[in-house]
Amino acid sequence: MQVRTPKLGNRRSSGPKSRVVVKANFIRMGKSGAGRDKAFAAANYMLFRPSEDGEARKGFDGQKLLEPHEVHQRIGEQSKQHQYAYRMVMSPDRNFGDQSTREWAANTLKKAGYENFIVVSHAGEKGHTKHPHAHVMVFTDARLERSDFQRLRDYGDVQAKEIQMRLFHDKHMGGMDWKTQKEDEFKQWKVQRETKQQIKSDGVEDLFAAQKRGQKERQNRKQVDLEM
Repeated sequence: MQVRTPKLGNRRSSGPKSRVVVKANFIRMGKSGAGRDKAFAAANYMLFRPSEDGEARKGFDGQKLLEPHEVHQRIGEQSKQHQYAYRMVMSPDRNFGDQSTREWAANTLKKAGYENFIVVSHAGEKGHTKHPHAHVMVFTDARLERSDFQRLRDYGDVQAKEIQMRLFHDKHMGGMDWKTQKEDEFKQWKVQRETKQQIKSDGVEDLFAAQKRGQKERQNRKQVDLEM
C-alpha cells in the first residue's frame, strides 16, 4: 500500500508579529577589491539618491554624522577588517522624521550587538517615499541567519515604541507627570508583548511535542501488529 506523506504548511513565527521591516543582502569582501567596489556603489546609492533639495545625505555610525567622503573612507577601512558587508533596508513603519529614523536604526543595531555600521536615513525632508526608512551597511565576519533578522525586528519594534512615546509628548501635562505616565505605558506594553510571545512559543512547542508523541504511538502500534 502506498503511503502519502502530508505536506507541511509554512511554519508561523513563534513571536508576535512586528511592524518593523528589515530586508537585506550581503557583499562578500575580499582582497581582490571587487567586494569593496560593490560596497562603494551601494553607499553612493544610499547617499546620493535624489531628495527634495538635491543634496547628498549624511551617514551615521551611531556616534557622529559622516560626510560622503568619510563614508567611503569608513568602507575602505572596514572592507579590510571584515568578510561581509550587509546592505539592509530598515523601516520602523512609523512616521518618524530624519533624525528619529536615523536614531532608531542605529539604536536597533546596537541592541542587536552590531558595532560597525553606517546608517543613511531616507525620511523627513530627505525622504522620497511615504514610508520613512533607513539604508544601512553592516560589516561583520558572520553570515547572518533568519533568526538574526528576527532579532533585529524585535529590537526595532521596542526602539520604535520608545521613540514614538517620546515624540508624541502631551504639551498640556507637566514634564515629570508625562514621563511617569509614558514609562508605565511602556512597561505595560512590553509585558503584554512578552506574554504574547511566551504564549505563542509555548503553543508551538506543545504542538511539536504532541506531534512527536502521536508519531511514536503510531510506530509502537505498528510494531505490535508486526509481532502478532
